[in-house]
Amino acid sequence: MLRPELITQFRRQLHGSVIQPQHAGYTEARKVYNAMIDRKPRWIVQCANMANIAASIEFVRDHGMGAPIRGGGHNAGGLGICDEGLVIDLGRLNSIHVDAAAKTVRVGGGAKWGNVDNATNEFGLAVPSGIISTTGVGGLMLGGLGLSYTSVRPHDR
Repeated sequence: MLRPELITQFRRQLHGSVIQPQHAGYTEARKVYNAMIDRKPRWIVQCANMANIAASIEFVRDHGMGAPIRGGGHNAGGLGICDEGLVIDLGRLNSIHVDAAAKTVRVGGGAKWGNVDNATNEFGLAVPSGIISTTGVGGLMLGGLGLSYTSVRPHDR
């Protein structure tokens, strides 16, 4: 069990939110696309930037924990959520930048295909991937595992 002061120190490093079971919004924050998945993490870090991701990974490494990284939360098996652990949630990192001249699109780790379709459509472009608008880009691009199921362990250093 982690000492409360370690969690307090960790929270101070973040610009995003750290949601725990006693917080308002916890039930909503832990939901994934597959409503049959009912896992209850101890912490959900809603990352606001890359530094939050790095701090979260460092935290779980330092304390010997695994941590699923949730991109879109669409994986049917619920691989982006866990019981009793820390979830690194990229949902707020959903930026989409279309470079119409280069015909490319750059997306954040929490972007979903419906948002990508809307952004590229404005420029007469399309990305031929994904058929469900609520699917996360990262998970689908990495074969359905990637960001939806990246576990960080101490030996990964």
